[in-house]
Amino acid sequence: MPPAATSAASRVAASPAKPAGKPQPLWTRSFVFGTLLNFFIAANYFMLMVVMTAYALDVYQAPASAAAFCASAFIVGTLFSRFSSAPLMERFGRTRVLVVGALLEVALTVLYLMNEPIGALIGVRLAHGFSYGMCSTAVATVITSIVPAERKGEGIGYFMLSITLGSAVGPFTGIFLSNNFGYEALFVVASAIVALSVPCALVLCIPRKTGAKASPRKADLATETAQDALAADVVQAPDERKREDAAAVSTEAEAEAAPAGSVEAAAEAPAPAHDSARVPSTRLEERIADKVEHSWLSRFVEAGVLPISIVCGLLFFGYSSLLTFLTPYATELGLARAASVFFVAYALAMFLTRPFTGRAFDRVGPHPVMVPAFASFIVGMALVAFASNDWLLLGAALLLGFGVGTVQSCGLAMAVRVTPDERLSVANATFYMMLDVGVGIGPVLLGLAVPLVGYQALYLGMALVGACSLALFLVVARTEKGVR
Repeated sequence: MPPAATSAASRVAASPAKPAGKPQPLWTRSFVFGTLLNFFIAANYFMLMVVMTAYALDVYQAPASAAAFCASAFIVGTLFSRFSSAPLMERFGRTRVLVVGALLEVALTVLYLMNEPIGALIGVRLAHGFSYGMCSTAVATVITSIVPAERKGEGIGYFMLSITLGSAVGPFTGIFLSNNFGYEALFVVASAIVALSVPCALVLCIPRKTGAKASPRKADLATETAQDALAADVVQAPDERKREDAAAVSTEAEAEAAPAGSVEAAAEAPAPAHDSARVPSTRLEERIADKVEHSWLSRFVEAGVLPISIVCGLLFFGYSSLLTFLTPYATELGLARAASVFFVAYALAMFLTRPFTGRAFDRVGPHPVMVPAFASFIVGMALVAFASNDWLLLGAALLLGFGVGTVQSCGLAMAVRVTPDERLSVANATFYMMLDVGVGIGPVLLGLAVPLVGYQALYLGMALVGACSLALFLVVARTEKGVR
């Protein structure tokens, strides 16, 4: 029997070892430690972000504009890292970039203790943002590559809870420590927390089995899986193992019929389903792919991920209004007490709903899950605009937590579920890049609008932004392979 037929036969013989339809494990060691790592770096990010402007004002007596830039410089650094993270991961490997990023997070957090001049502080913030973006992109790429395809929504939902917890624990801890123990104590605790990410990153190096150095047998299996996905939408097919067996038998028959080493037989062999990007499924995605995939941008941007990334980035543009203007708006209304726990209620809603919405996404697809999330965001922003008491504002927090949390996690699941493994780093960088753009330009543009229209009109406008995001989603979702 020719070698190709022997290989095919061995795959057929080995296939019954894994029962058809048995769900793959989600809570692996790599998944747990990757999620913990993401929590540690997110907590560090939020701890420092909420106090950095006040720190620059109190310690350096900096002008308001310079103090604000000490906070926003972090976002600028993060945005730059999204462009370079994918090429770095392609060259050095995902786990190496992750470990280096975690080490840089620790070193740069310690530098805050040095009381450097204001210019150096801004430089540290830029570098810290870069390391955070590199680390968060790398860990998201590792996690999305190891989550089983049929559990993408559920797995990414749990993974995103690490950011939710970080956004709740970080601001509270940062404000409490800075008010009661001083900024030095805050920087020491922040350094200790982010230092825990280093052993987590080192553990992730052990189970990682994907990459260019994979064995020939694993490469063969990966090629077969990619071909199956192109032919029959492997994400939703329950009989994947049967089709793999049938494909292996077919390969064996073809190998026996063709002479060994035949050039013609090799030429007629099916090409891999994915070279460097997903297969476009609509004209919209085809146009984007044609413009991006054959240009220098393909090193930094995954064309198929752009549509859903832009939708989520637009929603996060609206979300940035909460980060920037909620406190002064609530103070103006006499609702400062509710505003102080607004993001706690917001994070609680995310924490309670994300596991359920992730599972629902895997079972029924994006529309039944994400359309209510967009609607929740719209209603939540309208409630913020018309809030007249604490309960209305906290009710808005719950609705917005469900809306933003669901759109973010399910949007990332849509982006990566049909992206080939070798392009996951670029896909994750593209997705987070759009979120960074939305959050980064939001305060600047909305800050110009507030003096002209006022806070209430601003939040009504953000409800309209949510409606535009929903309309765009209904168009974009059709570009996602396998959407029902």
